[in-house]
Amino acid sequence: MHAGERRRRASSLALALVLVTTCLAGLGAGAGAGAGAAAAPPTVTQIAPNNGAERGQTRVSVTGTGFLAGATVRFGAEVATGVEVESATRLSAQSPAGAGLQAVSVSDANGTSPASTADQYAYDPPPNPRWLGLNNATAKYLGWVGQFALHGIVYDRSFEIEAGRLPSEDERGTETAEFERRLREDHEYGMTPVVTIEYRGYSRQGYAFASDPEFPQARGAREEAAGKNTIGGYVEGFVRTASAVLSLVSERYPGMRVLLEPMNEPWGYTTPQFNGGEYADVIAALLPAAAAAQIPAGDIYVAATGRGWVPAMYGAQPRLGSEIEGWYLHPYGPPAGVEDQESEGIQSLPLIQAAMTSGQNNIIVSEVGYCAEEVNNPTGIEGGVGCHGFSVKDSTVAASDLSGMLGNSRPYQEAGWLRALIVYSRNDGGWAMQSYPELTLTKSGEALEAFADVESRGRSTQAPLEAAQEAPGSGRELFESGIPEPVYATWVRRRSAPS
Repeated sequence: MHAGERRRRASSLALALVLVTTCLAGLGAGAGAGAGAAAAPPTVTQIAPNNGAERGQTRVSVTGTGFLAGATVRFGAEVATGVEVESATRLSAQSPAGAGLQAVSVSDANGTSPASTADQYAYDPPPNPRWLGLNNATAKYLGWVGQFALHGIVYDRSFEIEAGRLPSEDERGTETAEFERRLREDHEYGMTPVVTIEYRGYSRQGYAFASDPEFPQARGAREEAAGKNTIGGYVEGFVRTASAVLSLVSERYPGMRVLLEPMNEPWGYTTPQFNGGEYADVIAALLPAAAAAQIPAGDIYVAATGRGWVPAMYGAQPRLGSEIEGWYLHPYGPPAGVEDQESEGIQSLPLIQAAMTSGQNNIIVSEVGYCAEEVNNPTGIEGGVGCHGFSVKDSTVAASDLSGMLGNSRPYQEAGWLRALIVYSRNDGGWAMQSYPELTLTKSGEALEAFADVESRGRSTQAPLEAAQEAPGSGRELFESGIPEPVYATWVRRRSAPS
């Protein structure tokens, strides 16, 4: 090989060595960069179910990202058992024992999932054994509520007052002591009052159930000066009224709980209807103001329904996903099954609950029932104009549907998260539990009392009612304290009649 060829080969070899060295260096740098980059921690985007018993042992499915084999799941500070990682986006675990609202977190080699409202798991309290009630359970329509309290029907949703007014100012424009009188009766009969605090002008809507331009909104100075309802005005009025009611109860009836509802069925009055975002703006301002006034958040029941209402509230005001501690629903509809985009039917409750990220273990149904057109449609009784075009049935079917609905709601009460169920009972064209003025039970009233009797006896039909006979308010002192004598006499006849 001559000298020129040797030089050429040496040059080629040197070039090859340079290229190899460069490539190896590049690979080394790349490997070093990859080793130094931290993988993202897991995330939790959904849990199902989002509630369970305090004893634990509920199988919970967790959806998210970045799940690795060997992951640890915690409910608050407590470690879950039986973790099964199905994929990078799904795992399941068995809840530990706990209480209250706890964040579900996932930890693995890449870190721990950051907190979010989507990871909130609610431990259900023990079932409330006295969970039934009546809507509009006033002496005007039902004699006195004490008769029903003897059967364990103990929630009384007959209080409606405009935001800003005081209990001494009756919301129906009658005697000024009406509100206070009903509170006294509830205390005497061991009942829990449920008070709806309305926005100014709600009463003029009557039963129109239509979008209302007067619904509280964020408004400009000119609109506010013109007297338009503002969010601030409603919140200020709510706090004034709620504080006055709670102060009155604390002073006269220590220990009696009061449930508060910010507006009745607001989904019917927003623009457009079922605009959860518009209502969310009100609640987002109301809850911190109520907290500042020391109004218990767990006694404020925020309106919920189907049609995407709850997600729309969270979309408009994300912090409500962790601030709401109680909800109320009005699931009028079939006794079984679900209708109208999950807004009707008692079995819509768990579907709506699944969208909640706080307060899902503290739910009440404050109106539900079935109308029997032929029962009674008396003149001179407020709203006595029929069934409002809804749920028109004969009394036998209405009673049967009521019994079916109550039975289908029982699993939710047994789970602990349904704290109360209040049946629409006003003597209003067939919704009544009693016929007015005779005060004899309708078929629906008989169905409700029969169900309540079983509940109050621990669901044993053999337990006696003697204890109820001796309950406070079961004697003539009721008549002497202001109950009309015909009402009292009717009650005595019914209690004395052989069963």
